[in-house]
Amino acid sequence: MRIFRILLTYEWLNFRKDRGLQLLTVLTLVAGLYGIYYGTTEVERQRNNIEALDLLTEQNVEEMKEKFPGEADAGDIGYYHSTFAVHHPDSWAGLSLGQRDVNPFYIKLRLLNLQSQLYDTENVNPLKVLAGNFDLAFVLVYLFPLLIIALSFNILSVEKEQGTLPLLLSQPVSLPLMVGAKLSFRLLLVLGLALLLSVVAMVWARVSPDARVTLWLAVVVLYCLFWFGVAFLVAALQKNSAFNAISLLGIWLLLAIVIPALLNVYVSVKQPVPQALALTIKQREVVHGGWDKPKQETLQQFFARYPQYTDTTEIKERFVWRWYYAFHQLGDMAVEDLASDYLHSLQARYDMVQQLNVLSVPVNVQGIFNAVAASDLPAHLGFLQSATDYHTSLREFYYPFLFNQVPFTHADFAVEPRHSFTASPDYGVGLNGIFKLGISVLLVYVVGLLLFRARSAT
Repeated sequence: MRIFRILLTYEWLNFRKDRGLQLLTVLTLVAGLYGIYYGTTEVERQRNNIEALDLLTEQNVEEMKEKFPGEADAGDIGYYHSTFAVHHPDSWAGLSLGQRDVNPFYIKLRLLNLQSQLYDTENVNPLKVLAGNFDLAFVLVYLFPLLIIALSFNILSVEKEQGTLPLLLSQPVSLPLMVGAKLSFRLLLVLGLALLLSVVAMVWARVSPDARVTLWLAVVVLYCLFWFGVAFLVAALQKNSAFNAISLLGIWLLLAIVIPALLNVYVSVKQPVPQALALTIKQREVVHGGWDKPKQETLQQFFARYPQYTDTTEIKERFVWRWYYAFHQLGDMAVEDLASDYLHSLQARYDMVQQLNVLSVPVNVQGIFNAVAASDLPAHLGFLQSATDYHTSLREFYYPFLFNQVPFTHADFAVEPRHSFTASPDYGVGLNGIFKLGISVLLVYVVGLLLFRARSAT
């Protein structure tokens, strides 16, 4: 144990002399702090925008009251009045933004056909999608492995190349003890930095102090252990420093870039997703065709879904709001299967990635972080379903006014449904991901030990 402490002290002195590694460590720290700043700032921006939506809704209500000072036709209110479905960020979202700055976190809704409103804001800047989120999760998943590679690529080869290995081994120091001390010092340094950044992020973002704290920190520790295990495995081959550096960078490139890209292509081919645009186009065709269909035919189809309004007054006028909203409802009904297929295809693609992410530890860890922060694809799909249910509640609120021909008063605005949705963390994905990560860590160390013993024996 005393010799081990001496070796750790020796590694500390070497690190203090290496300005390059010190600079790289500081840059990683700065990158982590910026990732925390960016993530928490983005979430705060979204919170501010959501708060502003409440004001916009109230302003719209006041405009409606000015436009219709007395009793009004609910059809006019439903057409001109707008409200919002909002997806509130979890307190952990600042640590791992996931898809929150790619998918919309609010949807403006009116009483008209739903599907076109859901996907009006689906298009995003492709350059932003390509670059990804520079949050803490990004720094931990993609930049920390590079720091570990820079610190560990020559833990054994440098002693051989400088001719100091025989001198060290002539002392009461075994080769495994020396390599273990070198890896331990670097592991303590990197873990200290990673855990410091994680704690700073949790405090900065004011996260909920629940079981996710332990889950997050456990993933950080295991992920760092994995990359040190990879460094140990390559060092066990006992090649030169150039070979080690190229090999480690190649492994990082394979796991972080190449395999995720191949997985994306494979999943896209095996699990194609229908375009929301096609769904919207079909719905609009049905809605626009509603103007030319006989009113009674439209209403009979509508009454099949809402039989409680069957006995409402027959329409003799050229235009009435209840007929107008009826064929908008039929537009949604016509694409219900397409909408369901679209959402199920997205979920199926996500499930396939969860099955295949064992091939790429970075993909697995990124998925864990997103699931913990409730910023993954299922969280967005949950929001879309919540927005759909909210639109249904709006229809059910306005339809009695429309079909029973009840005047809409100012007091009715106060009882109009409001929407709020906050996704829950997926502990199942998190725990399953940790299990796969633990297997990966165990595997890489077992292979590294076997190689180390085999090479040391020759």
